[in-house]
Amino acid sequence: MIRRIEKRQLLHIMVIFLLVQLGGFFLASLSLSTPQMVSITAISSPQPTTTALFYAAYIVLAAVLLIVVLKIYHGDILFRIMEGVVVVTASFFVFLIVILFFEPGHNSTFASAGFALLLALALIIAKNKKPVLRNTAAIIASIGVGVILGFSFSFTAALLLMLIIAAYDYIAVFVTKHMVTMANAISSRNLAFLVGVADVEAMPKSAFSKKEVVEYTSFLKKSGRKNDKLFSSILRSGRLPIVSQVQLGAGDLGLPLMLAISAYTSFLSAFAGMTIVLGGATGLLATMYFLRKYQRPLPAIPPIFSFISIAIGIGFFAKGIINAYFALFFLVLGVAILLISMVLTLGKKIF
Repeated sequence: MIRRIEKRQLLHIMVIFLLVQLGGFFLASLSLSTPQMVSITAISSPQPTTTALFYAAYIVLAAVLLIVVLKIYHGDILFRIMEGVVVVTASFFVFLIVILFFEPGHNSTFASAGFALLLALALIIAKNKKPVLRNTAAIIASIGVGVILGFSFSFTAALLLMLIIAAYDYIAVFVTKHMVTMANAISSRNLAFLVGVADVEAMPKSAFSKKEVVEYTSFLKKSGRKNDKLFSSILRSGRLPIVSQVQLGAGDLGLPLMLAISAYTSFLSAFAGMTIVLGGATGLLATMYFLRKYQRPLPAIPPIFSFISIAIGIGFFAKGIINAYFALFFLVLGVAILLISMVLTLGKKIF
């Protein structure tokens, strides 16, 4: 039995989201003021729009392959290796930016890179030793992915990539439903591809039917949760330990950051980047509202992208970054995506 998500958990998720966005934005500004990082990021100059299509196809193909692997492979080692590669690679750049900025004299880039790699390896090792560090590893890795992609794409390419992923998110959750399967597999293995906030509340048995009590108690026994100290203490008191939880994918954290950094570097405007951060945070609030109200798996990218588009239309026009025609386009795009999100969330047909 899953209890309705409480406001404190939603606040926790919002704090994590803002930590990734603001932390990544701060790192991007650090890297632009660090000579060695400027030369490193210059190697991967902003890619054309067509490259966004390649990356989108790569992400979809990777998801399909992962689903196939989940069906034929039920171990953990392969997934641990995948997690290690992603976390180490992404967090390496986070640590490297910080080290190069604070290193006195900025003389030894090679030594700094070696130290950053050691920190990245230490992070994944610590996470595997202490599963409670999953959120920490996911946050740092999400910042790294957002920063890398933000420097790699032009604003138009980043916008197109996020739009394609938003459409894919709809299909993966509402049509094929493989995103739900993937999320459950990742969560059960405690992989740092998700951030999650869970809470356990002691509820009186009288709040449930006798059948629900029997079924839930049987489930706890079969799953081994009945032996958990917290669960067993609640059960001994004559009540039921009810779990409420909310999870957010690393992509839901990294893609908005990518777009914010891309806008920042493309327009050389911190205002442009922060406008996207504000829009993304508003979109996440809307997602959490739908999630709490309708109690069903939901894609986060579409509503986040919807409010980002609305923020771009209003903020960029007010600042003179885009003209009235582009502003109207983004406003219409944002409202359209939001309406589609609401219709699909309610389980109704669009047409």
